[in-house]
Amino acid sequence: MKIGIFGGTFNPPHNTHVTMAREAVKQLGLDKLVVMPCGDPPHKRCDVPAKTRLELARLAFGEFAEVSDWEVVQRGKSYTLRTLRHFAEICPQAELYLIVGGDSVRNFGSWYQPKEIAKLCTIAAANRDSIALEEVARNIKRDFGAEIVWLQTEPTSLSSTEIRLRYLFGMDNSCYVPAAVDDYVRANGLYCEYGAMVRSVNGYLTPERFLHTYYVVKRGQEISPPELKEKAFVACLLHDVAKYIPKSDYAKYNFCQGDLPDSVVHSFLGSCVARRDFGIEDKDILDAIAYHTTGRPDMTALEKIVYVADKTEDSRPYPKEHLKKGDLNEQFVACLIEAYQVCLERHCDSMSPLSELTVRWYCPETFGLKPLSAEEISKFQYLQGEKNDN
Repeated sequence: MKIGIFGGTFNPPHNTHVTMAREAVKQLGLDKLVVMPCGDPPHKRCDVPAKTRLELARLAFGEFAEVSDWEVVQRGKSYTLRTLRHFAEICPQAELYLIVGGDSVRNFGSWYQPKEIAKLCTIAAANRDSIALEEVARNIKRDFGAEIVWLQTEPTSLSSTEIRLRYLFGMDNSCYVPAAVDDYVRANGLYCEYGAMVRSVNGYLTPERFLHTYYVVKRGQEISPPELKEKAFVACLLHDVAKYIPKSDYAKYNFCQGDLPDSVVHSFLGSCVARRDFGIEDKDILDAIAYHTTGRPDMTALEKIVYVADKTEDSRPYPKEHLKKGDLNEQFVACLIEAYQVCLERHCDSMSPLSELTVRWYCPETFGLKPLSAEEISKFQYLQGEKNDN
């Protein structure tokens, strides 16, 4: 007897999940497919209750698969090994297949006791989309003894994370999730924790700028570590909120443009708008908004996330793949170099001094500049302290 186990948070389940499940039954010749919503995910935060995700899974898969609540009713983290041992115990003669996406193959070595998992099942992975995955699979077999078979499915870049974001921004998801799931999400107001803030931001922006903001938030979530995702969401959402504030309104935000070039005013004014109109008091978020255009010496991880997200979001018309290589720091420097080069070519006479200070901190050699001296660093830090005190 062949039993397939398809686990996940299913937050929410979408059409790609359903296609994977159906193809697994067909291509593996399964006698039974068990869809297993994760109770308490060990590697990610999940704000939607397990029982709600269980109901979503039943709506998505219930017509052709058994949707199990076994992990949902267990106590503690929902480790795959624990689930596989359960099925090996109740179905000792069964051949178990663990159905996963391609990303899970890449991350298999970080799972809880991967060698023990490999002893209990064959891994059936979707999206055989690159030679690199073949190399990963060979390494997994060598290191953990895991057998991997490939499910031939159409690769997709759409994730549950993006679908949740689309719901939050009021976008139509009817072509991405099963109709019953879509109806349930809307009827129960799921994925709208920041809905009021998103709707308010929409009132400050043009439709084109609001769409840009959506993509910046999406990109920010992609590059944020778990501990910064919430702050990155708010900072990315509000990063351009002052883009269309008229100069006649600057005074009500206690904002003085001074010698700031017009091209960067919205960043620093945006910090004031975020505080006054949206009640944001978190200095990390306010600074990430303020410096998302110019940068500054010694930027925080959150500031770099917003800077990179703004420069590399999907709707930007220029080539971006070279800016997305490496870790956050490498992406930030690549974006900084390209942005500074553009400033030199197009805005040399109206560039903020902060832009040059940032380049001299991170990559002075690229432009033949002198690194910041200790005296300049001290002066900058002093001025930042004065600004924060005020």
